[in-house]
Amino acid sequence: MAGSLVRAALPALGFGVAYALATELGRATRAVDSEVSLLWPAAAVATLWAIHLRTLGARSAGLQWGVLAALTFGINLRTGAGLDLSLWFVLVNLALAAITSGVLSYGGRRPRLRDPLDLGRLIVAVAAGTLVAGLLAVVWFASVGRGHLVETFALFTVRNGVAALGGVAIVLRLREHRRTGGPVSGAHLLEGLGCLLVTAGVLAALWALPGISLAFLLSVPALWVALRFSIPSSAVFIVATAAAVAVTTIAERGPYAGLAPVEQALLAQGLVGTTMLTVLALSLHRDSRTDLITQLRHLAQHDPLTGLANRALLIERIERELQRPRSQRPTVGILYIDLDGFKQINDAWGHREGDLVLSEMAGRISAMVDDADLVARIGGDEFVVACFTIADQAGLHTTAERVRAGIAVPYGEAADAPYDRITASIGTALAGRSSTARSLLVEADRAMYDAKRSGRNRTLPSSYVLRRA
Repeated sequence: MAGSLVRAALPALGFGVAYALATELGRATRAVDSEVSLLWPAAAVATLWAIHLRTLGARSAGLQWGVLAALTFGINLRTGAGLDLSLWFVLVNLALAAITSGVLSYGGRRPRLRDPLDLGRLIVAVAAGTLVAGLLAVVWFASVGRGHLVETFALFTVRNGVAALGGVAIVLRLREHRRTGGPVSGAHLLEGLGCLLVTAGVLAALWALPGISLAFLLSVPALWVALRFSIPSSAVFIVATAAAVAVTTIAERGPYAGLAPVEQALLAQGLVGTTMLTVLALSLHRDSRTDLITQLRHLAQHDPLTGLANRALLIERIERELQRPRSQRPTVGILYIDLDGFKQINDAWGHREGDLVLSEMAGRISAMVDDADLVARIGGDEFVVACFTIADQAGLHTTAERVRAGIAVPYGEAADAPYDRITASIGTALAGRSSTARSLLVEADRAMYDAKRSGRNRTLPSSYVLRRA
């Protein structure tokens, strides 16, 4: 019981601390002689907290919404706001988080960021939340007779929108990130160093030349990072750029030096927002295109029913192994497997039941061979195992018999099929000095038909092996 309570309380504690720290960080980015903050990361933390709360039960979620409200109220009081203003801005902040998370999770959808369409959904959700929160804030300021309501609405909406969009996007992208590939090459490290130097050079130019419009130069490293580097690199670039723009603007340096605080805040947020959207949109387009190519390549090389390799991938792997020097590889062997009586299953029980049998047999065959071997489905009820770890014909025959025995085990409960068992005829072929992938498959296929003609449910080697023996 105590352990469950601790596990339930830890996320609330973590989000609460992050929210308080984010609020202090936002207040630290106020423009000179102004209460206008350039960044407001608390909007991102509150939205992420609200997304998390949607995964909890009603009671736990309600308690944590109360914690968020209490934190917002206490922080507002500590910064000098009155009781009524503090209470109203609890509503403002909770509306932003609740509406954004609600739109993002509409229809039971799990928030994610994998492609440009997901980015569009996130932009719509953040826009809805920040617009409603901005309107609520303006209602308060109008009620107390404060002027410049349009500027206040624009600043509140843009600042909170950029912060929420950036923070949520970075977290969702990092959550989807999968480390792929081997060690980073030296050339890629050098390219990364070059990109870092260019980014530093652009930021240094912004600092050294206040009042000169050089912000467009940030597009160079932004494009570079988005198209060439990983998700974590993009996240670091976005955060570093936002921090650098804020520091530059607060110090009265950069392209917005000398402007009014509200103008500085809006322009700085515009620069951060456009840079962030450029990096996110291009990196998402790049990654979604890479994922699509990977999926298409997998479909082109695998059987859609069983997920096993198809004939094209089988031949490619066999040829690759045969091209290796014999001193660096064991002998290559082939098992050509045909299920006995499979046509009767399709005729009597239909193709759906036949598909269940094929899927079951694919799993059994894969479980009976070495992890380094390749299992393929190359026809209706025909499977091939390319064995890359055997030493001789005796080892190949042993593997074939193990596969045949595994296929013959009753499978009624496993596949929910009306047939209790099925058998297999297997032909084997062992690579010689002049063998090719196609010649090996032909030899094993002929041996399989010999096994069929000899009464089925047996293993026979190719006639070429028998002649050599």
